[in-house]
Amino acid sequence: MRALIIATPVDTHFLPLLPLVRALTGAGHEVLVAGQPDVTGPAAAAGLATATFGEAFHYSELRRGRRPEGLRPIEVVGRPPAQQIDGAAQMWRNHAPYFLYDYLELAREWGADLVIGDHMEFAGPVVAKVLGVPSVWHRWGVAPTSEFMLGQTRMWLGPLCERLGLDSVPEPDLVLDPAPPALAAADAPPARPIRPEPHTGDGTPWTYTAAPGRRVAVALGGYTLDLDGAPLLRRVLDALAATEGVEAVVSAAPEHRAAIGALPEGMTYTEDTAPGLLFPGADLVVHHGGPGSTLAAAALGIPQLVLPQLDETFVAGDRVAAAGAGISLDSAETQNSDAELASAVHQLLTEPAYRAGARRLRSEIQDMPTAAEAVTLLAELTTRQEVLA
Repeated sequence: MRALIIATPVDTHFLPLLPLVRALTGAGHEVLVAGQPDVTGPAAAAGLATATFGEAFHYSELRRGRRPEGLRPIEVVGRPPAQQIDGAAQMWRNHAPYFLYDYLELAREWGADLVIGDHMEFAGPVVAKVLGVPSVWHRWGVAPTSEFMLGQTRMWLGPLCERLGLDSVPEPDLVLDPAPPALAAADAPPARPIRPEPHTGDGTPWTYTAAPGRRVAVALGGYTLDLDGAPLLRRVLDALAATEGVEAVVSAAPEHRAAIGALPEGMTYTEDTAPGLLFPGADLVVHHGGPGSTLAAAALGIPQLVLPQLDETFVAGDRVAAAGAGISLDSAETQNSDAELASAVHQLLTEPAYRAGARRLRSEIQDMPTAAEAVTLLAELTTRQEVLA
């Protein structure tokens, strides 16, 4: 089976697909990853065959926009309303036509038997339908595209599909959802579960030396720091320092460290960003609500302090808090409050209820089908398509 992987041009949208991609290659199937450099770069680093189209998308620069220098998005506009969070899919709906014909030509020439993409890569099902092969969406977080936004997408892309000989915008033949039941959207379109696996990259796992109970991983994400998040990270570190005996590994690229400042005793910088390297062994994860961090902490059964900044990260924080596995500070006022941060850290490190909630999430995830089991579903899809043809 030949599987063409297409992802929206953000590395954190592609990385959740890696366990499935590796399961495919491990089962002897061929995989080709197509997209802009933002996606094909990480894919090539993972040893995968790639086909690159266009220039880098530079998502963080796009999100910066005309926001005043020195202010995080949450400090400018606050928490976005639910409709605006859902409307983030509009960006990818508009992006879908840019390389659709390139992907179609590639898929035809390469002989793809299956097209797999993330749930906001709307070109994938179109390419697959034109070629008469099945398509699959793999969600990358806990906030899937709603039925309303899917309806808007079908209307917007309808004329393009008609030019390609299709009656309407096709839906994927299968949707895979890595969110465990406690974090999944109750009103989301139907999907099959797939167990999320923390991304490990190619680094060395962090070794904690402090006694259990005070080990903390801090990973606010590159986009948060790019969008003037250094002062927030500084406040987090000061809150941790106020809690006696804390050992922390702090993920931050070198270019941000001068703005963050010298680390308190017991804390160490790292350039590693992969949660599978930083989170195991931690008693608390402080992060921004990104899909990789949220699901990795859940899979490992670790309480979470979520400090959302953009779009669906607020939804992730809500779900983690509702599951009893963490605390979400979802306003600039609470995030900028030393007292709020210190209180949240203290609660998460000392109150057993949060550890119990995190263990419940881990148990749910362990009960979900593995990526290897999903490969069997994909093989059945392609076989059924051949029979119908």
